[in-house]
Amino acid sequence: MTLLALYLCCLLAAGGCAGTLQYNHEECPVYDALEPIRANPAGAPDRHLQVQMVFRVCPPQEGLEEIQRKRIEFKHELLVLLSSKDAAYLADPLRVEKLQREVLPLVNQKVLKKSKVVEVLITGFELQ
Repeated sequence: MTLLALYLCCLLAAGGCAGTLQYNHEECPVYDALEPIRANPAGAPDRHLQVQMVFRVCPPQEGLEEIQRKRIEFKHELLVLLSSKDAAYLADPLRVEKLQREVLPLVNQKVLKKSKVVEVLITGFELQ
């Protein structure tokens, strides 16, 4: 079997390539040790946005270890994201859901290399 055929076979197989580990996302641990992120929204230096998030990360052991090691990078990327939000974004009734959808690819692309966040849960969202 050629390398291309093997690759295509892996892509088409229902369970993925042999040797690829699959995880039930509900069994992956939740990382909840990141303290709340507090930022000044864009154009509002006298206001504060404070967000608390937890992250479900896979693979279970390796993912939890990587996210703990990179908590400073996590905080930085989240602070940059939150600081970019303007008044219109913060007035949107779906702002929490939008933020969840933005955070997931952000941390997977910019912070984590050996693991993956599969779920972002926002447990606190306060604008002062």
